[in-house]
Amino acid sequence: MGVQQISTSRQYPLLYWTALIYLVGIPNFIHFDVTGRTHTQGIFNLTSISQIAIALFSAYVLAMTVMLSRAPLLSRRITLDLWLWIPLLLQMILATLLQPTSRMTPFSPTDKIVSLYRLAEWIIAFSLLAALYSRTPARQATAFIVQLLGRVCWIWICIVWIVLPIMPAQAYGASDELASKVSQLGGQLIAPSYLATLAIGAFFYALYFFPRGLYRFAGCLLAVVTIVLAHTRIEQMSFFLLLLITASFFSGKLIRLATVAFLVIVVPVVVVFRDTLLEYFSRGQALKTLTTLNDRTFVWHAGIEAAKLRPILGYGFIAGAKNAIRDHWIYADWTPPHAHNEYIQAILSGGALALLIVVTIYGRMLWTAIRSASSSRENTVLLLMLVLFLVRSIGGSNFTIAYTRVGAVFLLTFLGITAGVKDLVVSKVRAIPRSTLQSAQEYIA
Repeated sequence: MGVQQISTSRQYPLLYWTALIYLVGIPNFIHFDVTGRTHTQGIFNLTSISQIAIALFSAYVLAMTVMLSRAPLLSRRITLDLWLWIPLLLQMILATLLQPTSRMTPFSPTDKIVSLYRLAEWIIAFSLLAALYSRTPARQATAFIVQLLGRVCWIWICIVWIVLPIMPAQAYGASDELASKVSQLGGQLIAPSYLATLAIGAFFYALYFFPRGLYRFAGCLLAVVTIVLAHTRIEQMSFFLLLLITASFFSGKLIRLATVAFLVIVVPVVVVFRDTLLEYFSRGQALKTLTTLNDRTFVWHAGIEAAKLRPILGYGFIAGAKNAIRDHWIYADWTPPHAHNEYIQAILSGGALALLIVVTIYGRMLWTAIRSASSSRENTVLLLMLVLFLVRSIGGSNFTIAYTRVGAVFLLTFLGITAGVKDLVVSKVRAIPRSTLQSAQEYIA
């Protein structure tokens, strides 16, 4: 796939590298309070200022690319499902502007400004990728997007493992998303759940596109070790599910038979070592943390109760939804930053219409990905990533919260699936020899 990368990056180097930087973002080197209540660093700190600088620079590069080239944002027509994304954006903006006053959180004049800025980060990411994709030839676009996805995932794995021996407390410690003090790879450098998601993407990219032999084995092994040390249950269970899907539907007959044999062996093992497995998945704590998924069910209950009071418009993006959960949160040891569920977060942020649009986006992606999964290795990887995001949506948010590294990979997956299907049809048509087309036309005539 080197040809696809070279043709785009050499023709639009500034746009390409700006998009890559914006997708990767920057690590967090500030140690936040894990309770979420005493972020003494404030809104503006080294991490947030760096993120704002990258966003402003990316927006500037995008604007200059369009203006100086005297070309539209999209160089060719691609499928983006804007009939879904634009109403979702408008609904989020309206809900944010009409954000109600919180009962438990003091009014802050910056809440709406910060929330609208967070929406702008999504717009920048979407525009960068759309502009870059439309400037890539149709036959190369899907492969190019998957390669960009793999590059983002592997850059982050390299960052974490390079920083780990230098700043072990920052790269392997308690995450700022958990109330507990459980140490996980990623720590506060990057949220462990995000790191595990990226590591899954890195694994399947290595499995399908790394050269055979030691290079592929080492890449897959490093990704698996990262997933294990990140110690996030949803991502680990998702990874096991994706391995079963890969072995059952996208492998040869021998691998399928081996998968059946493995399941026959592993079921008795699970029964025998169930206590050890329960202790592992409860992260060495009480079993209660396993059954409640780290109090996620309590967060879901608070979010649902809040949504019942404002189901049509919601509470607004980021700050409004967060304040709504706080108004119905009765525990003092930890304040949830979001609903830990894509669909509850959607209805809190933009009401019932936002929830309907989010469900439609996932449904269209899944239908399209299943139809095209067997057409190429790239489409197979995109389907596997979508399944991962669908599982993650139950215990977290992919694109209804602030723009994150996981959000960047989700946008890449969306673009590769949605826009890639039309390009796949175009590529097949163009791949037919001209002599064949002429013979067909003469026969019809």
